[in-house]
Amino acid sequence: MDEGLDDTPAWLRDAPVLAALRKWAASKGGTAEVLPQEEPQHGYTAAYLFTISVESPTGPGLTGDRKKLVKVHPAGGHGSPEPGRHTLAKAEGGGFARRHMVKEHHGWQWVSDGRHLSFQDVANGGDPVVALDEIEDDDLLVTAYRKVVTALPTDWNRPAGDGGPPTTSTTVRQYVERELTAAKALGAIRPAADQLGLGDLDGDWVDVDGRVLPNPLRLAEPGGLFGDLRIRYLVGRSHGDLHGGNVLIPATVDGIPRPSTFYLIDFESYESRASLARDLGAILMSMVLRWVAPRPGPDGAWPPGLPPRQADALLRYLVRPDKLAPGQLPRALADIVRLTHDAGTAYADDGNWRPEWRTQFRLSMVAHALAAATYDNVSPDGARWCFRLAAYLVEAHREEHHRKVTPPASGTGTPAPGRFDTSRPSGWDQLPGAGHAPGRHRATPTLPRNAVPAIDAGQARLTPHLRNRNAAADRTGGRWRSRIGRRAPAGPAGNGAWRRIAAPATLVALGISLVPVLAGAGVSDRSVPPTAMPSNRTETPPTSRDDDRVGTPFAPVGPGVQLDRIAARVARVSEPPSHGRYAFVCLRVWSPKDLKPHSENPKRFREERLWWTREGTGRRTVQPVDHGRRSRPKPAPLGPNELTEVPPAPSADPAELRAQVASLLAGRPPELRNAAGLLELVAEMYRFWPLSAPQRATLLRLLAGTEGIIDSGSYPDRAGRDGYAISADNVKGQRETLQFDEKTGRLLSHEKIGAGNETLASYLFLDSGRTNTIADRPCADPKPTNRDG
Repeated sequence: MDEGLDDTPAWLRDAPVLAALRKWAASKGGTAEVLPQEEPQHGYTAAYLFTISVESPTGPGLTGDRKKLVKVHPAGGHGSPEPGRHTLAKAEGGGFARRHMVKEHHGWQWVSDGRHLSFQDVANGGDPVVALDEIEDDDLLVTAYRKVVTALPTDWNRPAGDGGPPTTSTTVRQYVERELTAAKALGAIRPAADQLGLGDLDGDWVDVDGRVLPNPLRLAEPGGLFGDLRIRYLVGRSHGDLHGGNVLIPATVDGIPRPSTFYLIDFESYESRASLARDLGAILMSMVLRWVAPRPGPDGAWPPGLPPRQADALLRYLVRPDKLAPGQLPRALADIVRLTHDAGTAYADDGNWRPEWRTQFRLSMVAHALAAATYDNVSPDGARWCFRLAAYLVEAHREEHHRKVTPPASGTGTPAPGRFDTSRPSGWDQLPGAGHAPGRHRATPTLPRNAVPAIDAGQARLTPHLRNRNAAADRTGGRWRSRIGRRAPAGPAGNGAWRRIAAPATLVALGISLVPVLAGAGVSDRSVPPTAMPSNRTETPPTSRDDDRVGTPFAPVGPGVQLDRIAARVARVSEPPSHGRYAFVCLRVWSPKDLKPHSENPKRFREERLWWTREGTGRRTVQPVDHGRRSRPKPAPLGPNELTEVPPAPSADPAELRAQVASLLAGRPPELRNAAGLLELVAEMYRFWPLSAPQRATLLRLLAGTEGIIDSGSYPDRAGRDGYAISADNVKGQRETLQFDEKTGRLLSHEKIGAGNETLASYLFLDSGRTNTIADRPCADPKPTNRDG
């Protein structure tokens, strides 16, 4: 069978591994052959997996073949591998083990260079499987991930009877030290930090992004800050090394994942009574690294990770997963963070341990972030991000448990803290997010959701009101591409500790205006510039990139500058006048109320076409579309005055438009007399009126001067058209998002998302104009933005 090992694929030209494989097979009285596969499954620690066929004697003159999974473990770690832990996990796992663990472990074999091999049965009866890490379809990835993180606490660790989860106590230092030891990273963190050039990290405090934060490296060391605090934490069965490569998902013969169940492998680090947050934190970190630090390609080059703005938003969300997700995050990534948080919190609620779980999970994430910074397959930029995450997590721990321990202030005689070097890496301008690269988001600085500036002792204070939304761009295969049918991004969520910003005069100099909140029954005269439209904002944003650099994740910027810039461009647009008896508007609509159960399917929607006169007569036609198949249109004639929901045509005069808006908002319920209500009103104006360029410009300037509206960045809509988005939240936690074409000021999309992250309504604006005939025709297919042109 040596011939079988000699005839191995190119990716397994690993002589020490092949020699160890021969030795193991010989010890079993048989031979081994590597089975065909395109490439091995890789993890973040240089481990990889492949399958073999083992031929062993079964009787006199008889042999039998058995398929087994081989995992090549990297050198290092602590002590010898313990395959006996797999047997223990099987014995203690009950029904969970029968459903989600492979049957047997077949020992291990040392490799001459310090690595070792482990052998176990294949999952799924030998039918195809894919590692969770390798699923590229985001919906399938989220479905599979949900099954795993839900089953870990509620199935594998379900409390017996009416009792709550088991708990124990220790100190913070011992807890973090234990988690780092389990991750085999305790002795590797300091060398990794030195290699990355993070500066002097011997003190208790470090300067991260211009903020003085607790040094996360000191958390597990004697004498470090907060180390002596005793905590109680939930314990249970733990896999011990639960990254995406150790979770296998059944697949079709074509390799398409079928996430109806899952299988766990590699239980060499299993513990019966470990922190329950260990596995949830490990698998979450494994998934996060897919976006933040994609693995190097075949040429050894590091693919770009998240754009800086999105990476910072992710950092904030991981620090405060109890908040709702930043809108600019990829939908799948936001869902993964939320699912992990929800699974742990729901389990802790069973015994009323939610505060303890919050502390426990945060400290576990500190350990996993530090451990990830030591991984072989994490880029230097990704490792720096992991250190930053660890520092902000420890700061959140300080704010919750040690408010009296304050960072050293300058001029107090306290030694200066060490500094994380978070400056831009070389070639930053070429990173995704630094510009508008094909298929990637622009890295536009954003204001915290519904952050309402208010004057306080001569300074502007931000009061964030955070809500969640999903994103319109997802990562697949290490690259970013627009995803039609994703929910629109809608601004970043923070950790509730946004820093103070400059005094009003300074803000004006920076191009940001502080104006009264649009509330009650009216709009302030200052909410729109005078008739000549002068703006107290700079016409173009600053040329410096300092405001959107990686190292300033908490610096908020409002949308006024961008909206004013678009308005000025639209005001210069020369358009031929539109004539005709009928106003015509064509929409593409997604609505769960009307389209259940497949309302999230981007290819299942309805088209609405409306022709109407000023007298309210005309016709409305609704046509369901399912994957390109159009149902018969359902026309509904409109008699005189039957169309009652049409708002007045917006004026192109700023003062008249203010009066119109004030009057319309005054007639609405109090909860809609705010920025969110204004966005909804503007959408209605676009929905019924073919607006001229002057009308669009005036509306944009009104929005630019309104408080409570936040920058949600630029991204493709469901039809792939790039647009600039703004959002606002109402008192029910629902988010209104409008997305505008930056060249024409036309409304591209309007989306309403509920407080539970569900789509309440989504509209694409496809066509509008005036016509003298009612000619029934499908809406023209919108053309995606050509980012290469």
